[in-house]
Amino acid sequence: MRRLRRRRELFPPDRGLQARMVAAAVGTPLLVLASLAAVVALLPGRILGAVALAAVLGSVMAVRARKRLDRARLLGAGEEPELRAVVERLCVVGDLPRPEIALDDERQPNSWMVDLPGRPPRLHVTRGLLDVLDGPELEAVVAHELSHLANRDATVMTVAGWPGAMLLEGGRSMMRGWWWVAVGAAVAAGIGLLSRAGTNALSRYRELSADAGAAALTGRPSALASALVKVSGTLDRLPARDLRAVAGRDAFHLMPVEDPRSDRAGRDDRHPLLRRLGATHPTLEVRLAALERLERKMGAARPGATGLV
Repeated sequence: MRRLRRRRELFPPDRGLQARMVAAAVGTPLLVLASLAAVVALLPGRILGAVALAAVLGSVMAVRARKRLDRARLLGAGEEPELRAVVERLCVVGDLPRPEIALDDERQPNSWMVDLPGRPPRLHVTRGLLDVLDGPELEAVVAHELSHLANRDATVMTVAGWPGAMLLEGGRSMMRGWWWVAVGAAVAAGIGLLSRAGTNALSRYRELSADAGAAALTGRPSALASALVKVSGTLDRLPARDLRAVAGRDAFHLMPVEDPRSDRAGRDDRHPLLRRLGATHPTLEVRLAALERLERKMGAARPGATGLV
């Protein structure tokens, strides 16, 4: 009972997050099914066949992507002792199950949590992240990812987002060809984009909730703020081709990689509404402001704290 009480104190129920999780888990698949029903009822057979082909192709791509994740190298005994110690310590403090730890050999500094039903959770960190962050910052990032585990939102994101992602990726890969193939691909991609708008709304909120969980778990919002600033600055300096290669995971990343539709100065020529619907994360400024508020609140219990650095 004491351990359960500790977890509830660190991760109190977030009604806003829970409501969005229910909406994503129920509403997003229903939206995809309703859109497909309209396609069957209204579009001619050849275009319908192209949509079905996009769904099949997207399923194959999703399976391949899952296999690539499954092949990520799990840390062996004695590897990355600092990272392993941080994970174990925070899991004890938060009374959380210990995830598997996978090290991805990527330059971009990032992390994400995969939590599929019936399988052990897996924390992914990139080599770039370990190279960029110091000890307290790494602890704050791990706490952020463990908060996703505590809130159970990683499972909802994976399951609810799969149908739309399947249609979107399959449609994008079929845009060239006969006119009816191109139209069917565009319809499939459009349904996928509608679905992604719903899961992105959950994604943006869950990042703020995980930031708050990390602050509670470590007691140092400033460390997470520093980590976010470092990661963002490093991403800005990486080649766009490197970032496009991992952009498909953005809804799960600690920080989104640079949008390939933006130039290197960060400008984006999309309509503000489309930019908002397409965003997987709140802006860095919004996250830093929320962490600043948490730092001030915790400062009452830590005389002498001066805020984020």
